[in-house]
Amino acid sequence: MAKSEALAILSDIQAATFRNAAQLPLKESAQPEWQGIGFQIGGMRLVSPMGEVNEILKVPKITALPGVKGWLLGIANVRGRLMPIVDLHEYLNMTPTLPMAQWRVLIVEHDDLIAGLVVEQSLGIQHFLEGSYEEVDGESLETLTPYVKGAFRHGGRVFFEMHLSAILRDEKFFEVAEQQV
Repeated sequence: MAKSEALAILSDIQAATFRNAAQLPLKESAQPEWQGIGFQIGGMRLVSPMGEVNEILKVPKITALPGVKGWLLGIANVRGRLMPIVDLHEYLNMTPTLPMAQWRVLIVEHDDLIAGLVVEQSLGIQHFLEGSYEEVDGESLETLTPYVKGAFRHGGRVFFEMHLSAILRDEKFFEVAEQQV
């Protein structure tokens, strides 16, 4: 086969490929995505905006503190930093639905505050179309109301958007002393 014949065959293959190829979506038809870190508390699926959770860990060794409320499990040394470890189930008056072996700690920092927030399960990075966001009725969420503004629907599941940094700014978060009788 001559060199020119081979080039003609390759040229025909290239032309056929372009004729049969699917069109790329137009840039304006691409829908914007929202990403967050998914987790579960009391059987509810929640998602926090990217950047709010600095790290996800297994529950570290915790040193209990006397005279504090039950939701403050104690303090832990995480890479040389002492931080409070908060059981979000108890803090939010929710009942855990998974065994402790699956529990994880979400490290959250806001301004100069840092805390480890214990959740039932980490669900990793979640992707949602921004158009799937909807406002939610706060009354149905009870203790989550101050921290949840809306929800994303994806694949028949609802993920409530929870702002964990709002917990660190909440007055209740600073009222850790157990009432003395």
